[in-house]
Amino acid sequence: IRKITHILGKIGFDLTTGPEIETDFMNFEAVNIPADHPARDMQDTFFVGPGVVLRTQTSPVQMRAMREKKWPIRILCPGAVYRADND
Repeated sequence: IRKITHILGKIGFDLTTGPEIETDFMNFEAVNIPADHPARDMQDTFFVGPGVVLRTQTSPVQMRAMREKKWPIRILCPGAVYRADND
């Protein structure tokens, strides 16, 4: 991650991080994943409370950056994600 961050930093990308525990809104709705999408199933997502999940992708970090940073943005969002996968 350090090497990639360094290389992409040279061409204007900023390292951006965010919380690993997310709201249902930021993890799913803000990226247009509908309520009936399979990614929201209990066996695929770790729900830690009502409307709170362990993030299943780093897209919530991108959503936060798009809301907070001045456009245009160039970001790199490495980080852990949590989902039940059998592969």
